Amino acid sequence: MSKPQGPPRPLYKQHSWAPDTRREEAWLRRKGKYSGDRIRRNKSLSDEDLEELKGCIDLGFGFRVESPDVDPKLSETIPALGLYYAVNRQYSNSMSRSSSSSSMTSDCEIESPVVIIDQGGDAELVKTRLRQWAQVVACVVRQSS
Repeated sequence: MSKPQGPPRPLYKQHSWAPDTRREEAWLRRKGKYSGDRIRRNKSLSDEDLEELKGCIDLGFGFRVESPDVDPKLSETIPALGLYYAVNRQYSNSMSRSSSSSSMTSDCEIESPVVIIDQGGDAELVKTRLRQWAQVVACVVRQSS
């Protein structure tokens, strides 16, 4: 007689070095961070959020910056989009002011800047926000040119 065999071994997904593997692993990490319900995350952005925004821009997705309001569903899908719109508006305003022949603008016409630094905030958080802001500015400038 042959030896009795135990239950069949479970099937495991084969991991290869394909580019899809990294994307899938990143997706699984993000999926694990956030619950399945549609609870809105806090206002802080992650590096993955910025990578997602840059990826959308690199793929050729354009975002209407002329519209005054950000689509809430799109902003929920791409969390860095709010910062992108704010930076883009400031960049467009500064470009139009510098290119206009009349540089006589009153102080009330100038928009308040995007607040990226909280006074008394954690130094590491300030550093992260400045880095993220710089990345979004680079995206805006690259897409504008």
